[in-house]
Amino acid sequence: MKSTRILLPSLIFGIAGGFALTGCIEQKQTAAAEPDMLQKDTTVYLQEGKETPSCKISISYAYLKPASEKDSISRLINEKIQEEAFGKQYVKLTPEGLVSALANDFIKNYNTDVKELFEADMHNGMKAEDVPAWYNYEYQIKTALEAGKDSTVWNYSVVNFQYTGGAHPNTLAKYMNINAQTGKLITADDVFRKEDNAKICSLIMKELIKEVNKKMETDTISSIEGLQSVGILLDTDIYIPENFMLGKDGVTFYYNRYEIAPYSAGDFSLTVPYDDINVYLK
Repeated sequence: MKSTRILLPSLIFGIAGGFALTGCIEQKQTAAAEPDMLQKDTTVYLQEGKETPSCKISISYAYLKPASEKDSISRLINEKIQEEAFGKQYVKLTPEGLVSALANDFIKNYNTDVKELFEADMHNGMKAEDVPAWYNYEYQIKTALEAGKDSTVWNYSVVNFQYTGGAHPNTLAKYMNINAQTGKLITADDVFRKEDNAKICSLIMKELIKEVNKKMETDTISSIEGLQSVGILLDTDIYIPENFMLGKDGVTFYYNRYEIAPYSAGDFSLTVPYDDINVYLK
């Protein structure tokens, strides 16, 4: 009934360095930045003393815990994560401040959307058992941060789930890669050779066919015509998506719902091994 507003709209690494002391065998190693996690779960009720309608909020926020007060790279990485995953207005917040701000924004959005309507319905005599389901909202943010390719890249993912009264929930995922040494976002132009886009797409298509056969529990799909017969790639050709991840074993390409297939087909996470794709990477 209501339009959905996605609040999201990334990857970080501290390198431990060893050094040898002159005339000594012993080596000392600096502390390394490590991923950490903050969790916040809360439920807000529209009517005091009543458990419905309600807005359920769950936020799992992964970030890089600086190795020391002088660890400026980790702080740059966290700022890049917060900008790319949630928006520029959150960049300078601490991890704890970010989680609180996101929860408060969700609560504000919930009250703005439905509180007046609900109070009007109650004033007009609506009974508790007749409260429409769309008055109940749910927001979930799940994130993950881990070392990626050659330990020189941090992989970050954020999955934003929202149910705000529509026909079905909305889920939107974003993948990011961050240079562990500079804190800069790694883009597709930094990774893939444009002249080889067609060859990369051919590798992605191969993995897509495998995944669709797996989802449909069949082995009969072997071409784009077969994919189109089940509703996939009807409105677009295969392409290199903005969401990709330089993992430890290969490059994962991620397509959200609706990008290459209808909502009912779900999302697609397709990994091409480095043995196959390395020749096309910069």
